[in-house]
Amino acid sequence: MEGGIWRHPRVGTVRNPPGLRSDNSIVTSTVTTTASPASPTPPRSPRADDRQQNRLLKRLHFFAGVVCAPLILIAAVTGLLYAFAPTVEQVTNHSMLTATAPAGTDGTDRLPVSDLVATAQSEHPDLTLAGVRIGGDGETTRVLFSDPDLPESTVQAVFLDPWTGEVKGDTTQYGSSGSLPLRQWIAEGHRTAWLGEPGRLYSETAASWLGVLAVGGVVMWWQRQRKGQAGSPKPSRIRSMLRTGGRGRTRTMRLHGATGTLVVAGMIFLTVTGLTWSSVAGGTIGDVREKLNWGTPSVAASLPGAQEVTPSGAAGAHAGHAGHGDHAMPAGVRVSGLNSGSIDRVATTAEAELRTPVTITPPTVEGQAWTASEDRVAYRLSNDAVAIDWSTGTVTDRLDFADWPLAAKATSWLIQLHMGTLFGLPNQLVLGLLAAAIIAMVCWGYMMWWTRRPAGGLAGPPRRAPWSRPTAGTLVLVTALVVYGIVAPLFGITCLAFVVGSTLWDAARRRFSTPLSTPRR
Repeated sequence: MEGGIWRHPRVGTVRNPPGLRSDNSIVTSTVTTTASPASPTPPRSPRADDRQQNRLLKRLHFFAGVVCAPLILIAAVTGLLYAFAPTVEQVTNHSMLTATAPAGTDGTDRLPVSDLVATAQSEHPDLTLAGVRIGGDGETTRVLFSDPDLPESTVQAVFLDPWTGEVKGDTTQYGSSGSLPLRQWIAEGHRTAWLGEPGRLYSETAASWLGVLAVGGVVMWWQRQRKGQAGSPKPSRIRSMLRTGGRGRTRTMRLHGATGTLVVAGMIFLTVTGLTWSSVAGGTIGDVREKLNWGTPSVAASLPGAQEVTPSGAAGAHAGHAGHGDHAMPAGVRVSGLNSGSIDRVATTAEAELRTPVTITPPTVEGQAWTASEDRVAYRLSNDAVAIDWSTGTVTDRLDFADWPLAAKATSWLIQLHMGTLFGLPNQLVLGLLAAAIIAMVCWGYMMWWTRRPAGGLAGPPRRAPWSRPTAGTLVLVTALVVYGIVAPLFGITCLAFVVGSTLWDAARRRFSTPLSTPRR
């Protein structure tokens, strides 16, 4: 108070503030406020700009987490089983898959492959020879037969001791990985949830949302952390994302967020590789690869100077393309090169040119050669292939893995990583830990949803941001989702369904919610 003027820190100046003079008379006061000059509307702060896309991310994460998480959980549980299936298969079928050279021999006195084929054909005289897998050291030889009663990509396999010719097993084999029935059954659950071809939609939906939930979750978790103080080291925010302390829902959220931060790269990897052979998106990706010449090449199986005979009996218009080798011959037409001498010549050349285990495949069209390709086994990063003239045993064409397009090589490696076969048991352990982490995150996500619920109900989605002009961040996010929805149509359809569901939820909440307070009369 100076000269009868009292300065109030918020109101302004007060002349002669109310009180008592020395003579105890009442003092009246006059308040003078100083109006702040009109200021222009402040621009949006970066925090305000981020609020719109952050709330969009939260709502998307909520709806996808609640609805798609069961699909992801099924894929993760079956994936955990499938990760270790190759090793389990080796243990449970050890006697059928392995063979030992007789004592006192050097292991080179194996029976001719044609003798093994003859023995296997006596077990299945009505089936057509589909190939022979010549095993490596200590492995049995598999003679493969086509059976029209078996599912697609499945053949009948007879396992024989290459030294004695003893039949050590007779079962089915699936796909290029040579999966036996147990691994095939687990793979079918992972791929279709044992629902047949329509079930592939489940795995594709789970794969397409897994990466989105991973990236969106890490972005939200990053933004949720408090920035370190000035002068603090930059990694402090990362360390904050990896904290797991606290109690109750806080601890659950931190476990969920920290685990997601650690495995986000693996989840993106599973999405990319899972979509590669999916039902809908896989077709789109395959078309793109073909147009860019990124497809997996194949060895040319045509014989020099020979004419291929198509199922109609006419000369093949596309002679030289091995892709036509799955056509059946007309009734009464026999394909040359399936006699015992041809089989042994081809097998000898294949073992000299390639690494075992190697699979030799007979021609199914007159005028074609046998083909031989190295099998996909652990720690084998390349798979060469040759075409062999069955009449002379000479190589007519060769395709080395080094000559594949880079995209085709990467696709092959990534798929084998996804299947757990590229690096053997270490590969399987990493996949198993990744699957276990995803299972835990799904469970923690539902725990957070459950503990957040109001009394007598279920927790709803986060409130959306008020309608306003879209920010740059929102436009970028929406554009990315639209582009991804085109590449992965099942993601686009379900994402649109979530947007509609979110709108209906808000409308129902406004319509049926009870007012929190009674308006004044």
